[in-house]
Amino acid sequence: MALSEREQQVLRDLEKQLGAEDPGLAQTMTAADKRLGRPTPRRIGAGIALVLGGFAVVVAGVAIAHDLWSVLVGLVGFALAVWGITLMLTGPSRPADESSSPARGGRSGGSGADRPRSRFMQRQAERWEHRRDH
Repeated sequence: MALSEREQQVLRDLEKQLGAEDPGLAQTMTAADKRLGRPTPRRIGAGIALVLGGFAVVVAGVAIAHDLWSVLVGLVGFALAVWGITLMLTGPSRPADESSSPARGGRSGGSGADRPRSRFMQRQAERWEHRRDH
């Protein structure tokens, strides 16, 4: 259920107030939210495909002669299914440089090659905030 405009405004005000009163906690919560992330439809689709493929490989392992190869094929199928489930339940991985603060400021010297990327990431963050607020 979507929040009303008033409820969204109250939440934004509470976030601002938390940031002003306890910036360390606000930063920790923001970092945790970025790390966890939500799975994308592409990751969910790939996960479902891996689970179905894994089950198909397990069935193929059972269908072939019952020996060492059958067990190995079954284990590979099981591993594919587990990988698919893990892929569906986790959000996209974040690059290591995004979670650290050197790209945001306080950096002297350094190459100019990082600047366009940091501006790009900043624009993306602003767009995300704009979409989230509306």
